[in-house]
Amino acid sequence: MEKVAVYKSVLMGASLIADAELADLDIRISHRAESGTRKLLIPAKSLEQYKALVRVKLENGFWNDFVGEDLIYFIFKMPDGEINEFVYDEEDRLTIAKLCTELNHDPIEKTSDLLNYLAENDFYTTVVGAYKSKRNNR
Repeated sequence: MEKVAVYKSVLMGASLIADAELADLDIRISHRAESGTRKLLIPAKSLEQYKALVRVKLENGFWNDFVGEDLIYFIFKMPDGEINEFVYDEEDRLTIAKLCTELNHDPIEKTSDLLNYLAENDFYTTVVGAYKSKRNNR
C-alpha cells in the first residue's frame, strides 16, 4: 500500500477558520495552543482546498506555510490584504525570507536560512529534514 502524503502546518492568525471547516477537508488538528494556534496534519488531497481557505480567511499581516517531504509552500497575506504565494525553491528563498522578516520581525540573517528557520519549530523539524534529504538525493 502506497504511503499517503501528509503535510504539516502551524496555523496562526486564522481565528476565522473554524475547526469544522478543517475537519470537512479531512485535516486533523494535532495540537492547539492557548493562543489559538493549531498544528495541522493535511492530507495531500486537501491541499488545494486548504490553500483556498487560507487565502480567504487568514488575517492580514500573517502567513501560513505547509511542509511536506516533497513540497514546502507559503501563502503570505500582507497588511494591505495582498496575497503572495511561493513554492519553496532556492530561486525564491530570499524573497520568502524578506516577507517572513517583514511580517514576523525576525532578522533577515535568521530567516534567510529558510529551511533551518522552519526546522526550529519542533513540529516541522523531522519533515524539513526529510525534505532536505530528498532534495540532496536528486
